[in-house]
Amino acid sequence: MAAIGFKERAKWHQIKFRENVLGVGFNSFETILNDADAKKGLIFFDGFKINESAQARYPYFKLNQACFANMLRSEHIPFNFFIPLSKNLEYARAVLNKFMGGVINMITDIRIEHAPDPEKALMDKTSFDVFIEYRHASGGIGILGIEVKYTEREYKLVNGSTEAKKMQDPTSIYYTLSDKLGLYRKEIIQKLPADEFRQVWRNQLLGESMTRKNHPNSKYEHFTSIILYPEGNDHFRELIPVYKSFFKPGNENSFIGITYEEFIATARILTEDPEYFRWLQYLDDRYIVKK
Repeated sequence: MAAIGFKERAKWHQIKFRENVLGVGFNSFETILNDADAKKGLIFFDGFKINESAQARYPYFKLNQACFANMLRSEHIPFNFFIPLSKNLEYARAVLNKFMGGVINMITDIRIEHAPDPEKALMDKTSFDVFIEYRHASGGIGILGIEVKYTEREYKLVNGSTEAKKMQDPTSIYYTLSDKLGLYRKEIIQKLPADEFRQVWRNQLLGESMTRKNHPNSKYEHFTSIILYPEGNDHFRELIPVYKSFFKPGNENSFIGITYEEFIATARILTEDPEYFRWLQYLDDRYIVKK
């Protein structure tokens, strides 16, 4: 009998959470909250005014907006993980420094679903799930661009789409910027547009395009792209070491993979606050699919 995939196990995990913890019904799908419960913010942790932050970011609530109703997708997860950290930037610094090697001197800003000015970045609609601005230990200003995943994997290009055309055009910004930045080994450039690597490549370029490597007058000197994902998502678990191998020597720390499990364990060690402990237990109960 074939092993049950992570998405299927995560689906039943979310159904049980909705039934046993939230105690509410569902819309047409068992992992989608009904309109009334979605409007109450039940998809979010109930502390740190997370629902209010999400409503402020997306003021025109709609049931079909995955952020408020779909428990199996990742759109709401950046709010649940990072709004609590945004309420205590010193705590956020301590947690993230465990993965950043201690280079963060001070965090100055945390934003959810942040799209930079396209004209100063990739000239498209690529955005960060989480954007963090910080003061680097060297004195310069750096940014973290965090992509949060749950059950998602790679996505297919739509034939004839603007993205597909750019990926097929060797003169498009994706290729010219990659060449300008000099992050990748030249012999692997042709692998980056593949379905499994394309999104992490674009995320990398989005952040790098905002630094002085691309804009000499930019205030940003450093960029690190981070994928936050559950250990059970084998797609990202397998992709991360392969993608890291594409970098030229000296650039490996431009990209980091962090599992939900690592994040939660690290955050637990670094706090004595009961409310943060309650939040971390929620994250564990809500997203960690036990084998």
